[in-house]
Amino acid sequence: MEKPQKKMNYLIITASGGAGNLHGAKAQKQILEKNDPNANVITKDFMLDWLGVIMGNFGVYAWNRAQKKGNVKLQKLLGNGQRILDILFWPRIFFSAYQDLLRHDVDFVFHMQALGASAIVKAIRLYNRVKKKNVELKIIFTDLPACKSKHYFNPISRLSKKDKKILLISSIKPPLKKDQTEKEFWEQNCRISMDRVCYDPYPVRESFYKLENKKRENIDYKIKINFSNDFEGNLIEEISKKGNTNFKKNESSIEYTIKPTDFLMTIILGSKPCFKAIYNYIYNLIEFMKKNSIKKNIIIFPYCSAAKDPLIKKLHHMIMKIDNFPSNLTIAAMSFQKEDVVADLYFRSDLTITKSAGQTAMELMKVSKAIFYVHTECNLKVKETSNKKLLKGIPVWEAGIAIFMQEKMNARLINPKSFIDVCKEHFV
Repeated sequence: MEKPQKKMNYLIITASGGAGNLHGAKAQKQILEKNDPNANVITKDFMLDWLGVIMGNFGVYAWNRAQKKGNVKLQKLLGNGQRILDILFWPRIFFSAYQDLLRHDVDFVFHMQALGASAIVKAIRLYNRVKKKNVELKIIFTDLPACKSKHYFNPISRLSKKDKKILLISSIKPPLKKDQTEKEFWEQNCRISMDRVCYDPYPVRESFYKLENKKRENIDYKIKINFSNDFEGNLIEEISKKGNTNFKKNESSIEYTIKPTDFLMTIILGSKPCFKAIYNYIYNLIEFMKKNSIKKNIIIFPYCSAAKDPLIKKLHHMIMKIDNFPSNLTIAAMSFQKEDVVADLYFRSDLTITKSAGQTAMELMKVSKAIFYVHTECNLKVKETSNKKLLKGIPVWEAGIAIFMQEKMNARLINPKSFIDVCKEHFV
């Protein structure tokens, strides 16, 4: 009788604070379970499971609040504190990782970012010695291997040669400088040899693969937005009624019918978006449409995260006060949506305004033929300001991704002020 194959136990380490790492972890889990239906996949949140209740929740809160306020300086400060965190919490991270490795008899580890890399690698080495295994750690670049991705590069560079023997890096091919080779890129940035680098498909969620290479037809499309309670649903419905787009409200969702001639915009400024930026984009478009008698039917899907004080409530309050609201503008505000909804939105969008996140960039590249814009908190006029200054309105590592999106996706930097120029380009 054939001996049954051993069930593989995979540990995925992700981190709350933004949604990119969480989405990447979900995508990686989907990939593992698709390739091996019998795989046992364990997911641990670095911030909430390993740093402890106080520090973990504080870190998540501080990061999310900096995003909501559009505070780039605070985001940079928190990012620069990565090494201090790694040093101060090294013992806690080491023992947390080691305990989970033992508890789940782990055979392979995926890490969706580089926080605590030193402690985690050391825990795996001890685990291998005790259990007589050869478990490796694969760090997945969910923020892309841009030249400014120092929060990934630096922790890897500081690892010892013995640590790097069990380390793998999973990435797409990096953008290279003139005459630079891939070998030179990885040696300069991570002090690691090419045999430790894997060029894997980016971990994109399953719903985006389903729409990959699908041609957009000249037909009506249905976009279904889910809401979490009646209060939220009523707010979204009242805002939507200001426009003339056909929609149908159900028990827990609102379904919009998008005509082939409708111009659809998606605005997603991270998991904890800055409300001021969202509102200014919408308000500036409204004023532009009122002054220029725009005839095209425009639909905007802005992401407003649901919380105790939902941004949708604020948006509703402000939209309802606007006089002479253009009837050919529909605002379909939305809170957190499942991946299939976001995939459908990206697929049908004519224009997207997003933050420069690795997960967002790869998902857009998978399914969207839209015109891509990257939001910057720099309030200077885009046409009159250098790219270097505009990139200062984006946290350092995200600025690297913004450059990647400019080079590989023809993306353009944008802020609410320069949105008027975009409106002139597409609607006049």
